[in-house]
Amino acid sequence: MTHAFTARRGATLLGSLAAGLLLAGALAPSALAHNTLIASSPEDGAELDAAPDEVTLTFNTSVGEGGNAIVVTGPDGSTYEDGEVAVDGPDASVALKAPEEAGEYTIAYRIISADGHPLEEQLTFTLSEEAVPEETAAAEEPPAPTDAAGGDDAGADASPAARTGVADDPMSALGPVGGVVAAIAAIAVVAILVVRMRNRPGSGGDGGNGNSGA
Repeated sequence: MTHAFTARRGATLLGSLAAGLLLAGALAPSALAHNTLIASSPEDGAELDAAPDEVTLTFNTSVGEGGNAIVVTGPDGSTYEDGEVAVDGPDASVALKAPEEAGEYTIAYRIISADGHPLEEQLTFTLSEEAVPEETAAAEEPPAPTDAAGGDDAGADASPAARTGVADDPMSALGPVGGVVAAIAAIAVVAILVVRMRNRPGSGGDGGNGNSGA
């Protein structure tokens, strides 16, 4: 009786052990195929005095193709990845644009594991003021033109009429009307001169003829 019980117990134990081995064998490939991040450039939490040209993530096994993404977000909310994610075996990388300000940058990635499952995580790095290029200074306005003698402004000594664009001749401001007025004035002056010359004594006018008749 005791031997029969021991045999049944031994058979049950062997069956459980075999089932456990089969289950472990089935899960092992899946566990081995699931990617794990083992390194990054920049490293998580790094403080940099020079801006990186790209972000590279290294995993424990090859990264699957398709559906991979790496997004780098700056402190201003702008994204700085430039182009598509490149996969080379266990490495996934993306080029970066030049940063615009110092502060903390976030690397958010989504890669496809060798078993087909996506893996998502976030890393950070910080750029110092030295890592950000200085802003280009605004171009200076060209200097004011100077005269031959080295004065500040060639037009400073110009007459008020030249600076305002008004001619010295007041009649020119009237345009064609001014020309007509000037012509009439000239004719009037000539007429007055003629009358005065005719009325002078001894000019041969009507007054002279009356005196000779008397």
